[in-house]
Amino acid sequence: MKRATILLLAGVLACPAHADEVAPWTHVEDTRELATAEKNLWQEADEFDRALVRAGKVNTDPALTAYFQGILDRLYPEFRGRLTVRLLNAPHINAFALPNGSLYVNAGLVARFENEAQLATVLAHEGAHFTHRHSLQQAERVRNAAAFAMVVGMLGVPMVGDLLALSSMFGYSREHEREADAVGYQRLVAAGYSARESIRTFEHLQAEVKAGEIKEPFFFASHPRLQERIDNFSELARDAANGEVAHERFVETTAALRLAVLDTDLAAYRYRQVILVLGDPARRREYPPQAAYHLGEAYRLRGEGGDIERAEREYLACVETAPQFAPAHRALGLLHYKRNEAALAVMRLRRYLELAPAAADRAHIETYLTALEHPAPAAP
Repeated sequence: MKRATILLLAGVLACPAHADEVAPWTHVEDTRELATAEKNLWQEADEFDRALVRAGKVNTDPALTAYFQGILDRLYPEFRGRLTVRLLNAPHINAFALPNGSLYVNAGLVARFENEAQLATVLAHEGAHFTHRHSLQQAERVRNAAAFAMVVGMLGVPMVGDLLALSSMFGYSREHEREADAVGYQRLVAAGYSARESIRTFEHLQAEVKAGEIKEPFFFASHPRLQERIDNFSELARDAANGEVAHERFVETTAALRLAVLDTDLAAYRYRQVILVLGDPARRREYPPQAAYHLGEAYRLRGEGGDIERAEREYLACVETAPQFAPAHRALGLLHYKRNEAALAVMRLRRYLELAPAAADRAHIETYLTALEHPAPAAP
């Protein structure tokens, strides 16, 4: 963290003297010739791109990659080939842009959206940071230095030189964020997306912050206050015409990704966030039937009054609608085991091993089965 802060200060010292006079780009051709300072930033960004790939942080699923890039190209057609988007295998709710036109969206953020228009809102915003060259205009790069260093540490990838201070991951000034909102909104409308969904985008983030008591300096925290942004988008979209939402396309394309994020959330004991999402009947319908298991696990982890009964109902709903989903059988088997319901526990745990013969915990489950099926004789 100390090294990151030192590099951040180095970036401040290297700031161009008249950075606020930089004009925005209007076409990819404008980016062909770069001044030395900007060229150096791009080179560092290129190295960071490669470092993320080497560290295994980038999701390389071809269908998802093509889907995300298609949305970005629709928003910024004149920058096709320069603006690129990558999906990060990270649960944190974040998105950021690098000076070279590389946009990153975390899986955790994608999983919180309901439709393509909401995802497009974020991509349009981050793309504006690139087209308007906010990297060279940033005036508050030392703000939240320690917090930013923590974010970099979470990714496990070092950032170097000015790049540390000059990516939107760190957070631009409020003026630049408002400009990115306005430009992004215009792009959203021009691409034919529903402008009203931009409001819902930040409402989701606001609910997430409250539910999880999140204080990390991610997308929503390093940008202007969420309520302020919701108000701004509400004003922009007040007289907006209807546009495309693309709910079904988004849900179908991201189904596996969103289930994987639920697994990650549960592994990190972020059960409040899972209950927030899956406890909403409307949003629950966006998930495959296996999500009932995840909601059950979230209730089990929370452990408040009535949560075990809620968990059992969700497990049963899962085995009814997705009978081949092994984890739900395991969860029920362990629940019955704790209640000393031997016959039911054996049935569920045997079924779990049938469905998942190579399960990592097979030896552990077989120990339970041995104890259930061959109980030790009672002491005389």
